[in-house]
Amino acid sequence: MTRERVALITDSTADLGAEESAALGVTVVPLTLEDGGVVYSDPGTLIRPGLEVMAGETLRARMVVGAAPRTSMGTPEDFARHYEAALNAADCALCLPIASTLSGTFTSAVQAARDFAGRVRVVDTRAVSVGLGAAVRQARVWLDAGREVGHVADALTGYGDQVFLRFVPQDLRWLIAGGRLSRVAGAAARFLNVRPIIRAEGGKVEAVARVRGFQPALRELVRSFPQDREAYVLHAGNPRDARWLAGELALRNVRVLGTREVGAVLLVHAGPGTVGVAGVPPVVP
Repeated sequence: MTRERVALITDSTADLGAEESAALGVTVVPLTLEDGGVVYSDPGTLIRPGLEVMAGETLRARMVVGAAPRTSMGTPEDFARHYEAALNAADCALCLPIASTLSGTFTSAVQAARDFAGRVRVVDTRAVSVGLGAAVRQARVWLDAGREVGHVADALTGYGDQVFLRFVPQDLRWLIAGGRLSRVAGAAARFLNVRPIIRAEGGKVEAVARVRGFQPALRELVRSFPQDREAYVLHAGNPRDARWLAGELALRNVRVLGTREVGAVLLVHAGPGTVGVAGVPPVVP
């Protein structure tokens, strides 16, 4: 019996670089950024036709000098175009977009799938960033092992509930600009040198703690990291503090899988200088 050929699709919020995406054989649907009235493709992803890609370092530099970029969701047309291309070489497709509660991108993915006669299965992993990327890696392992696509989809639904994803912003103005912190609360936090620890887990983004000082807030990330998870350390142009965080986690016998720059979604909302950590379940064969 011939094994069903399954195309694997995600979007650029999964923070998979071009090399890793190619190695995984995953199609990445790019979201977009708007800065100064100009629309760009999300950094590090496949280019939406006609749009320039803004490099991550360029985006950070613009934000430091006062730019206020915004991210935009993927459209049904974006997904439909990528579904069609993927299905030219596959029998069906499994699509893992950003959590439905965090972006209309999920709805776009579902709407586009309706035109493909049941050949596209869209899964709400309730994950974002490296957590979503981890779900994609797990999907690849299971699909390569011959698991039926429906079983894989069911197993990955709600995957983000198992992900520990927290970060500490170095400058609070981006949280204020995004409406996640009021100007009054932001002013008070700056005066007291308080840093919120932001949780992006299970399809929700919220502050879970407030710690006086950036370095003590990073220590709180280390203290609260679950021992049964593997770690990716994240940063937005702050490799020094990211290396420190990775070292502290390793001292607690946490397996650190790597250190990487955050993608555009976290960068736009948390700002340059941010450092965080994602704890993901080990890949299951």
